[in-house]
Amino acid sequence: MAILQAIIYMHSMLKNMGILAWIGCLVTLAYQSISWTLSAAWPSVTLLDVLHSLFGIDLLSFISNLPLDMSAKAIYVCFTTQLTLFFWWLGVVLFMTQFLTQIFIRK
Repeated sequence: MAILQAIIYMHSMLKNMGILAWIGCLVTLAYQSISWTLSAAWPSVTLLDVLHSLFGIDLLSFISNLPLDMSAKAIYVCFTTQLTLFFWWLGVVLFMTQFLTQIFIRK
């Protein structure tokens, strides 16, 4: 019985996190649209900018401890991935995880 309750909780948690990720995507797009309307320049909001300015996380020092090939890939992703795309794909992954676990658990 406890396992069933944990699975139900996991499904609702994945769904809610997916909704929050897509809301984050819409909020970021709204911010960029308002900035573009006011200043006529589309602001670039990358993962590296947000994590450093909001949370004080210095990803570059963390990435420097990884092997060279992983460091190059991680730096490329952090510098080029827009926050809206990150939130969009995070929502997709969370909803797909919820869907797949729901299919496999019921069988």
